[in-house]
Amino acid sequence: MLYHKGSLLKVLGLAWSFLLFINSGQSQDVNIYERLESLSEGSTFPEGLLKTKTVVLYEVTPKPAMVSIRGNWKTIAEEIQPFLQKTGIDGIVHYYMEDIFSGTETYNRYLDHFDERDIKNALFVLEDKGTFKLIVTNLTDRQNLIKMGQPAWIREGTDLPAMLNDLYRSASNAGLARENRLILAVPEFGEMLTPLKARRNEFYDLNFSSETLAIPVFADTAEIKMAMANYPYKYDFIATGMPEKELRSKGFQYILYYVESTGKSVKEMLGYKTTETETDYISEVVRDGQLQVHSNNIRTPVYKFYIKHIYSGNVFLGKKWDSAPQWQNALDYYIANLRNELVKN
Repeated sequence: MLYHKGSLLKVLGLAWSFLLFINSGQSQDVNIYERLESLSEGSTFPEGLLKTKTVVLYEVTPKPAMVSIRGNWKTIAEEIQPFLQKTGIDGIVHYYMEDIFSGTETYNRYLDHFDERDIKNALFVLEDKGTFKLIVTNLTDRQNLIKMGQPAWIREGTDLPAMLNDLYRSASNAGLARENRLILAVPEFGEMLTPLKARRNEFYDLNFSSETLAIPVFADTAEIKMAMANYPYKYDFIATGMPEKELRSKGFQYILYYVESTGKSVKEMLGYKTTETETDYISEVVRDGQLQVHSNNIRTPVYKFYIKHIYSGNVFLGKKWDSAPQWQNALDYYIANLRNELVKN
């Protein structure tokens, strides 16, 4: 059964509603799914679609028996890329949307990457229980990717090959100047970009004790306070997206950040070593001198928190891998491990 216009986006938006809190340096009043739902549907393609570069972004729901594990989007990408080559759409890189919106610093890094590669357009591929939605539009907003209500070519249905053929026919009949010639026949899956620009440290800074930690309001403050209950030093909430330069002028030296994606992606973004033979990652947390362990499949979306020294850019990841599928647990683990290391009774 087909979903009515916008319903697939609502389903996916509910599944990943935490993206509402991701910010790229200025306040985002709505999340990416609300922006996608607001698009003005029509037969119009971006004018330079067939002579400029396009990023392909995916959101795929997992199988019911594996609800905590990311859906298999790369198989879909392998089906889509040949049609893009045939159509003249230069889909130069494919990403899972969750990786793009995985944290404030990583999001900014991806925006820079899109600028570096001169990417002008996006093909959004959304799937829920066999129903697909294809959206072709311009990347018109440097901070939010797309603007509310901007025009887009949109198709929704259950027959992906038929929809891709429709994309080919529609683009061919649109009278667009075609200059893209050297288009790959197979998808290029983008590397996980790191938000780290300075030294990464698998320990904690002793100077935490003398400074007030800045915490962007990424969720309900009461919930954040609960997860921070064991933090032994001072902290204060700040507006999400406040520039780090302004934070320094207010006297803050450290800020709390996180990355949220699959365990494997998070490890790659934060510079941890990974191997092809691993199937699960073990998170460790020490409470009252007792080690607790938690196992998650490498494809399970998790959160990993870290503290950044604003002036130097150095980050402090802690001595243990302490991620968790729920942000509340991940923050609690990070704080518990920090306290265990820095507070000696």
